[in-house]
Amino acid sequence: MKNVIIVPAILALSACTTTTNSPASFYVTAPGVEELKSDEHCCSQLNTIHYQPVTQNGEHRLSIALTSPKVVFKSGRSFVEGIQLPASLTPISFSVHSNITTSAFVPSILILDDQYQPLDVIDEQSIHYQAQGLLNSARYTGDIELNQRYKNGKSPAYLVVFTTKEAIETESPVGEPSDMAMRSGDIQANIAHNTDYSIPHSAIGNVSFTFNFEALATPASEELREERINDTVTKKDALATPHQTAESEENVYTELVENAVKSGNFSTALAYVEESERLAISGVRATFIQAMKQYEEADN
Repeated sequence: MKNVIIVPAILALSACTTTTNSPASFYVTAPGVEELKSDEHCCSQLNTIHYQPVTQNGEHRLSIALTSPKVVFKSGRSFVEGIQLPASLTPISFSVHSNITTSAFVPSILILDDQYQPLDVIDEQSIHYQAQGLLNSARYTGDIELNQRYKNGKSPAYLVVFTTKEAIETESPVGEPSDMAMRSGDIQANIAHNTDYSIPHSAIGNVSFTFNFEALATPASEELREERINDTVTKKDALATPHQTAESEENVYTELVENAVKSGNFSTALAYVEESERLAISGVRATFIQAMKQYEEADN
């Protein structure tokens, strides 16, 4: 048991003080590469794979595994996983990260329309290598904003995460860590600084997305909204009908006219009549005439 503890410590210390001359990979064959070559369960079509729906902003993770579908692209065979994009009022943007450990999955992303037809490809021009820093591990990363609509009039509906034959056949150097990571005493940073190890590229790995979009209302969210309204107020009682509104306004002016006439303020009462007629409120003049008759009868 003591040997298990001491050996890594010796390796770590020697890595801090010496530099190896010949590059070496952690794996003879990177994870998933041999399994990808197998014709077992090969191969799926883009319209038959599962697409994980994105329904809210934030982080979403995909695990491209040995059990993931295999798809044949012009760039080679690949394990794949899919994402179903949300309906959005604004362009959908996201960051994508694939952390490097003892191997690296180098992601490319195929953008599809709602008929699973390709619209665009996000590749190494947008997803690039980032060296290890104090706050992040070495990774492949990119910040992407999708077009809301392409020249053919189609909108993006799905993303397919895959890797290429060229990517699998290359390796990533253990990048020079940042000065802050070195000064912090980070063991991995010191190993990276003092070795010539290279990182093999794998056919499988984990990829994380952080989405940002303004969602459209869905049938489910609309149903919940209706339920909240119904729990608070009965719709038919929430607003008066046009007939109820007109009747209410007529009653107000009728009362104003009657009170003005009773008080002998005939000019005020007549002003209310004229105002009601400008507002297309009917019946107030008849009330004024009737009120004047009653006033005269009471005076006699």
